Amino acid sequence: MGGDPYIGRKWLQLLVSCLSLFLWAGSMEPSLSIAAEDPLDRREEKIRVFREKRDLFFKEDSNSPLKESARKKFKGLLYYPIDLKYAVTGVIEKSPTDPKPLYANLPTNKERDKKYVKYGRFKFKLEGKEYLLQIYRPLGGGDFFLPFKDKTSGSETYPEGRYLYIEPMLGGKVLIDFNRASNPFCEYSEKFTCSFAPKENWLDIEIRVGEKRYR
Repeated sequence: MGGDPYIGRKWLQLLVSCLSLFLWAGSMEPSLSIAAEDPLDRREEKIRVFREKRDLFFKEDSNSPLKESARKKFKGLLYYPIDLKYAVTGVIEKSPTDPKPLYANLPTNKERDKKYVKYGRFKFKLEGKEYLLQIYRPLGGGDFFLPFKDKTSGSETYPEGRYLYIEPMLGGKVLIDFNRASNPFCEYSEKFTCSFAPKENWLDIEIRVGEKRYR
């Protein structure tokens, strides 16, 4: 009743191969795992912790974009005061993929464009007015990418825009908190290649929260 051990091994190899293929395919699509808790709970505390960790990374981590000489003098990044009205929620409207995905070429600091897939768009309201931001992902899969510019870009904040994070919520919604807006690494070192916000993600308002220019 034991059966042919060779056939058993072949079935096991096939099962492992199928499982590996399934996991690989899943990794090609960015995911938003459901948060263990409501990201709006204790929001100010979470923003402060985020800033503390980011400052510590810049100061002590070997992967910091700052040169070693700058790290020794580093006293922290500059931020606007926290304002929770800029923590906005909504749903990502996914872009069509049939017959093929939509693409966008985003400018970079290296004078050559970088191609992204247009994953979807995020609508939100600030002070009663509706705005729209396009969400991208790298070719071949990977994390979401959400760059934006606003009326502070070039004066109080990095000229080519800042980056935003997407935080999952229950019910298929997401949280985008401009208090977590951060500068691309090329603000701190020219060795990095950074994609900039395209015109479709330029907001005609001042977003006076998040990270300021590094001085």
